[in-house]
This record gives sequence, structure tokens and C-alpha cells, in this order.
Amino acid sequence: TMLSNAAAAAAAAGSPRGAAGAPRGAGGALGGGGGSREAAAGSGPPDMSSPSRASQRRGVAGSRMRGAPQEEQASSGGPQGNLGSRVLQQAMREAKLRERVRAGMDAGHMAGDGEGAAQVSELAQGDPEDLTRKQLQRMFKEIPGQSSVTFCYVLHCKTAVKPKVHPPLDAEAFEALYNEERHKFRTDRRFEILRRRRKRRNHFQLNAGYSEPEVQFQAEEPEFQERWRVQSIAEDVWKAEYYQHLYRKAHTDIPEVEPLATRKDRLADVFAASYRKHLLDQNRPVLTHELADFENPYMMKRSALERVLSERCVRNQLDERVMPRVLDKHPDLVKLRAEAALPPEVLEPLAAFRGDTRWSFDARERLAQKLEGVSSALEAVEAWPSAADVAEALPENAPVDPNQVGGGIYHPWRNHIGFESLVPSGVAGGTKFGQPPTVLEDQVQRMRYPTLQRVAHTLPADPKWRAHVVRTIRVLERSKDWDFQSKLNAVNKMKDIYDQLKPSAEYTAKLDEKLPLNRVPSHLKRKFAKDKQYVKTFPKRFLLKKSFTRYRASLTADAPMKVSQAKHNFK
Repeated sequence: TMLSNAAAAAAAAGSPRGAAGAPRGAGGALGGGGGSREAAAGSGPPDMSSPSRASQRRGVAGSRMRGAPQEEQASSGGPQGNLGSRVLQQAMREAKLRERVRAGMDAGHMAGDGEGAAQVSELAQGDPEDLTRKQLQRMFKEIPGQSSVTFCYVLHCKTAVKPKVHPPLDAEAFEALYNEERHKFRTDRRFEILRRRRKRRNHFQLNAGYSEPEVQFQAEEPEFQERWRVQSIAEDVWKAEYYQHLYRKAHTDIPEVEPLATRKDRLADVFAASYRKHLLDQNRPVLTHELADFENPYMMKRSALERVLSERCVRNQLDERVMPRVLDKHPDLVKLRAEAALPPEVLEPLAAFRGDTRWSFDARERLAQKLEGVSSALEAVEAWPSAADVAEALPENAPVDPNQVGGGIYHPWRNHIGFESLVPSGVAGGTKFGQPPTVLEDQVQRMRYPTLQRVAHTLPADPKWRAHVVRTIRVLERSKDWDFQSKLNAVNKMKDIYDQLKPSAEYTAKLDEKLPLNRVPSHLKRKFAKDKQYVKTFPKRFLLKKSFTRYRASLTADAPMKVSQAKHNFK
């Protein structure tokens, strides 16, 4: 086989006897002649006996056919005299060293020949099997994927791997060690890979992140210098005061008919409020150091004064802490806060409670709605002279559209869909900033009262289960901690579960049969349940007596609980 041929090739290439017993064509040119070959053969150890010439020829031929080392092949075509003399000298030197080792020469005598002692210590120390295992482990690590049994055995026989083993092992022993070490190496490698894969790493600690120093560019334009900044802050204060006077002028020239005209819905009041808002929007200034666009003069002036105090007056944390108190007591801010318009959070609930379905907090939008209603009324007057026909033509009296909610939802109730709210909603940043609301959120914002009428259908047929679902709907309609989608999901799942249950009478009968019940006292039965028939009734204040006399089980008590006679005679 390949392993036996490789062993023969290695023995023929590395053994001095193989070199001395080569065929005539290859060994005839050796420098020492036939006598020297015989002398070298006679002085060798007993285990280095020369094989027959035919076996030597087969070994040399097999080594050449199976890729013998290039040094052996190249030496056959070079100066054969020098190679033969070197091989004979090496063979003689190794034979002498083996004889000295077997004769038991002392360590001092072996130290006299420095080169020979080093070779003996290198070749003869340690167990051959342990050294061979170390060789295999080293080859598996250094040349992975190329360490076949044939290649490793060739290197083992040539003593080309450290630690060197001489004499080399035979083919069968080497193959057995090779299989054991390869199995052990593969097993260790597999467990090492599994250990690395199962190891949980903290990537927050391993990854320090990427940090790059930011280059700070100095602003060279004059608008970004300190002098211009102070002037822009002062300009913001002047703009706030200008808007304050403009707001007061608009309310003086276009006054309200009554002090509470903003809460009324007359056409004259709505027209005056819309015209004032139009004038203020056309002439409202924009602050340089404020990103918000304030419609209220109180907030605009407060922001400008806060910027002045924080830039020029605040010196420490104490000043920063008392700055809001100073602003709250400022005379102009006190007056403007009293004159400020009401926000939509105050007026919209009042309009919704009044029952308005076509209303808007914006006076200009409300004026447009009123003018549209007037146009519809005039067209109806031209078409139908009767007052009843004109009243039916108004937008407020239009018939209810069953699909008024949208999305194919049957919703035929009147005054259920309200006006659009102008209360600010959404977020001012993040991934959800600027995204339109969902269909369900839009529907909920348009409904006056977001009831659960859309899921109050196909209720369970059983009376008790039906009562449970109806009670859940009424509770969830008034719950503020749930979003509308979660309420719909809860009711739908509850209906699905009750549809799969058996009738409630079966569960009630089984519970009455298995569970012990404390029936009501007789005096309560006569008062509240005359027509009911119970199995057993209890006397008056029986619960108090029961709490005195019953035995409470304990895991550590050795004797039952002692109850005084007074408690037994309690009435």
C-alpha cells in the first residue's frame, strides 16, 4: 500500500544501510569503493541489517515513483563521489554514537565530543511515542489541511520535524498514533469553535465607537460678532413691544360688542374677530433669537425679555433660579397675561358640549362656514318659498350620512361627528415628526364622543355573557388610560371568547353544586328575597360567631386553638 511504500522509500532515503546497499548503477561511483561499503555495513548495529538487493531496488523505485524528496533525486545526477563520502561518514558517526550509548559511557566522556553529544541528546531523549505525538500536534497546527498520513510519515522518517525521533516508528504504529492525534485535534477544534460561538460578548464595551474631533470654525461675518448679537437681542425686544401696541390698537379700533363675545357665535362677532386676526397675522413680526412663532403678545415679550436677562443679567445659579419670578412680576407681562386670548383647550369643549357639529376655533374658518350657510339659505329661498324647505336646506339640518365616519363603517347617529379640533397634537421631533395621523386617529379626532358603537353588535345570545360584554363596553368608553384601538381589540376578543363558551346556565349549575356558599341570613331573606328558596339560612350575626369559633389550621400548631367560653356564649 501507499503507507508501506512510503516507509520503504523513507528507509531507503534516510538509512545509511540503504545508501550503502544501493544498486551497482547508483552506488558504483561512491568514493570509498567496495571495501569501504563492507566495512560500513559490518560496523552497523544489529537492527540495521541490510535487505536484499531486489528489495532495495523496489524501495528506491517506489520512492522515486511516489514523490521522494527532491534532494535524493537531485543527488543522483550530481557529483556522486562527494555525496557517497558524506553518507558513509554520517553512517559511521551514527554507528559509533549508538555503540557508545549502549556501552554506557559516562557523561563526561560524551561531553568530549561536542557535536556527537548534541546529536545523541537530540535523537535519544524521551519516549518515541510521546515525541511522535508532539510532532503530529505541531504539524496539525502549522500545516492544516496538508498533513496527510503519508506526508507526515515521510517527515517523521527524515527527522525534519522537531522534536526529532530516531529511529523512526514503523508504519503501523505511526498510523495508529496519527489517527488518535487527528481525532483529538478535530474534537478540540470543534469544541473551541462552539465555545467561541456561545460566548456572549458585550458589544457596548468592545465597540468604543467612532469619534472624530469636530473642527470649530470661527464666524468671520460681522452679523455673528458680539456687537451684532447684542443689537439683534435689543431688536427682538423692540419687535415684541411693537406687536404689543399693534395688538392693543387692533382691539381698540375693532372692539368686541360684548365682553364675552368670543364665546358667542353671532355673525357680527365672528366677522370682527376674523378681521382682527387677519390684521395681526399680516403685521406680526418674527423674532431673530426665537424659533417659535407666537400669536400671543404675552409670550412674544416674555421670550424677548428672558433672552435679555439670561444673556446680560444672570451671573450665577441663584440669579437663574429667580429669573422666572422677576418675569412673572413684570408690569407689562401682568397686563398682557390678563388680556391674552383663550386657547382652544378652553373653548372647544364648551362648543362641543353645546352640541355644535359645524364650528371652528379659528374665527376666519368659522366665518367661511357661516357664509356658506347663508349662501345655501339664499339658494333655498329662491327655489322653495316655504320656511320648512329653507330650514331643511341648511347644512346644520342636512340628513345624516350612514358613512359619515368613513372606511365603510355604518354610523347613522346624528350629532355624533363633531368639528375638527385645533389643539396642537403630534411630536416636535423624532421619527414620528411630520407624519400624518392614521385613519383611526383621524376618525377619533372628528368624533364628539369616541364611543364603541362600531363594536356593539353581534353580541352573545346568552343573557349573562351579553351583559358582561355590554358592561365592558360601557366601562371602556369612559376609560382614559386606554387608546381607542386597544379598546376595540379587547371588546372583539371578548365577544369571540364568549361565542365559544357553553351557556352560562351550565357553569352556574356546576358552581352551585361544587362550591360551598354562605347563604344570606333569614332577616335579610325576608326583606330582599322573599320568593327565593335557599337550602339553608343562618341566624343573625352568624359571621361574627363564626370568626370566634372556627378552627384556623396551622402547620406548626401542636394543639387546636383555644377559644374562651365567653366567645362560645356570645349573643
